[in-house]
Amino acid sequence: MNFLWQSHFNRNKYVNFLMMSIFYIANARIPTEKAHGLQIVKMCEAFAQQGLDVQLIVPFRRQSVQMRQVESVWEYYEVTPPFALKRLPSPDFIRLQRFLPARLMLVCYMLQSLIFGVMATVVTLKAEGAYYTRDWYTLFALALTKRWHGKPIFFEAHRMHGASQRTLLRWLLRHVDGLIVITQALQTYYEQFRIVSDKILTAPDGVDGRRLRQQMPTKEAARIQLELPLDVTIVCYTGHLFRWKGVYTLVEAMRYLPGNYWLYIVGGMADDRQALQQFITEQQLPRIVLTGHVPYSMVPRYLAAADVLVLPNSATVSISRDCTSPLKLFEYMAAQRPIVASNLPSLREVLRHDENAWLVSPDDTSALAGGIQRVMNDSLLQARLVKKAYTDVQTFTWSSRARNIVDFMKRNTLTTKPQ
Repeated sequence: MNFLWQSHFNRNKYVNFLMMSIFYIANARIPTEKAHGLQIVKMCEAFAQQGLDVQLIVPFRRQSVQMRQVESVWEYYEVTPPFALKRLPSPDFIRLQRFLPARLMLVCYMLQSLIFGVMATVVTLKAEGAYYTRDWYTLFALALTKRWHGKPIFFEAHRMHGASQRTLLRWLLRHVDGLIVITQALQTYYEQFRIVSDKILTAPDGVDGRRLRQQMPTKEAARIQLELPLDVTIVCYTGHLFRWKGVYTLVEAMRYLPGNYWLYIVGGMADDRQALQQFITEQQLPRIVLTGHVPYSMVPRYLAAADVLVLPNSATVSISRDCTSPLKLFEYMAAQRPIVASNLPSLREVLRHDENAWLVSPDDTSALAGGIQRVMNDSLLQARLVKKAYTDVQTFTWSSRARNIVDFMKRNTLTTKPQ
């Protein structure tokens, strides 16, 4: 029996929930250097722009050194505050990460997520609205308490799960009113759990292209502002430095590029940056600059300063091959710079070889270097790729994504039936 029909709320009230409020329950450190924080905040802003009353609920978390300097979440993410941000007390086990084994940390994280999810339910128990989350264990807490809160639950899935979690996943999906996924591969994966097609929506990530373009100076001005050389070819990558992102392949590709090519890698957590820098030093790789974390507002300057933007994701990990919808992809397209990217199913959902990007074999340093040179040696090819990518990205905005998801949620609060 679906808990929906055991709720103390009546069906008409349930149908009207979504018309009033969305409670975005995010077990995340906000603000954060990581892309998921930007995605969460931008979606809350976009939901609010659709006329909904949005409340983002997050736990109190110990902040990193960089994020302690942030005075305003709104200014950091460059959003107007049309939605509320509520922080809940929550156990914070992150500080124990260096002292506990990985399995015990996972148990601690599960416990913290469940406590946070239950607390979010308690503080919103009497309020009308729908729950929205992208957190696996928070979803578990919302599903467990559904008979009491009676609200529709919408889950945004960003990854697949191991065989050991299939039973739990099947149970959770029975308590979800709608499932949003970010790639077609994820939709195919979740369809094996016999989700009705009307209950699942594929919605790739997006970009605030207008903001990005407004903040992008000319290439020369950007290089002057950032104190970058004016007379070299700049290859740029923005984002995190996890191995599955392909950054190790990218730095090795510098062996094959001419001496006037410089690589700027923008972003990354301190530990990942240190590991990558050590690899670069050991391998004696030339002309590579790691900028470290930069404020979100500075990213458009680096994109503007670049000659070519690179998305070198690895094919060795499922999350990269099938599940990712990188925010940087849409920022690259909006930046009007040619893109060289790995030829992966996840990226081919948006990019097409020789149309809006130049795709190369993943995990292949010489192929990546060759693709970069191929694009940079042909100005007509650059112009064609840039024009098509910029045209295509107009459909991948946060606003259009939120509109599609809101329409989807409305349909599924009106049509939910007992099981």
